[in-house]
Amino acid sequence: MGVRLVALAVMAAGLMALQAGATEATFERTLSVSGRPELSVATGSGNIHLTHGGAGRIHIFGRVRSSWGGSDDKLREIATNPPIVQTGNVIRVGQGHQNLHNISIDYEIEAPAETYLDAASGSGDVTDDGVGSNGKLSTGSGNIHATGLQGGFSVETGSGTIYAEQAGHGDVKAETGSGNIELRNLRGAVRVETGSGNIKVGGAALGAWHLETGSGNVEYWSGGAGMDLDAETGSGGIHVEASMNSRETSEHHHVTGKVNGGGPTVRIETGAGDVRVH
Repeated sequence: MGVRLVALAVMAAGLMALQAGATEATFERTLSVSGRPELSVATGSGNIHLTHGGAGRIHIFGRVRSSWGGSDDKLREIATNPPIVQTGNVIRVGQGHQNLHNISIDYEIEAPAETYLDAASGSGDVTDDGVGSNGKLSTGSGNIHATGLQGGFSVETGSGTIYAEQAGHGDVKAETGSGNIELRNLRGAVRVETGSGNIKVGGAALGAWHLETGSGNVEYWSGGAGMDLDAETGSGGIHVEASMNSRETSEHHHVTGKVNGGGPTVRIETGAGDVRVH
C-alpha cells in the first residue's frame, strides 16, 4: 500500500508541474476599415472562429497558449505585440507565427460579411459564421464548419469533416483526406473529394459537378434542377429518385441519363458505397 501511495503522489506531482508549466495570455485589437476589407488569418495549431459584424471594423481577440516546454517570454511577447499587420483595407493576422514551438494561438474575429477571406490553421478547427466573399478555408487535420459563405469558396482539410453552406452562387471546391463532407445551397460548378468519407450535397448544378469518394456513400438533392447524370460505384447500388427522361445502364454499377430534362454534367464516383439522387 505504501508503494502505491508513493506512486500516486509522484503522478500527482508530475501533473501539477505540467499544469504549472502551461500558461496563457490574451490580446484584443479593433481595426477600422473602409469599403470591402481583405482578411488573411493563419495559425499553427490553434482554432479560428469568425463571426460577421457591422461594416467599417474588424475586431480581433487572440488567446495565446504555452504548453509544457514552451517559452513564457515568447508568449508574453506575442500578447504584447500580436502578429497583426494592417495596410489600408488589407489585414494580415498571424503571419510568421505558424510554426511556434509549443505555443498556439486561437483567434476569434468579427468582420463584415462581405470580407475577402483566407483562413488557415495547421491542425485546429476553422469555424465561420457568415464571413467571407470568395473565401478560402483550410486546416491540416481539424474540422471546418462554415455558413453564409458569399459567392464561390474553397474548403480543405487533411483528415477532418467539412460542413458548409453557400449564400448566392459561385464555384465551390471541397476536399478532405478521410472525413465526411456536407454542402448545402450550392449554385455553380462544384468539385468535391474525400478519401473515404460520405458526401451529402444539395443545390443546383449551374456548371459541371464532380463528386468523388474512395469508399463512402454519396447523396445529392437536386431540388428539381436538370442535369446529365453519370454515376458509378465499385460495389454499391445507384438509386435515382428524381425524374430521369432517358436512362442508360452499363452493368449494375454505372448509370447515365438526363435527369429533370438534362443540363450540366454531374459526375458521381464511389469505390464501394451507394449513390442516391433525390
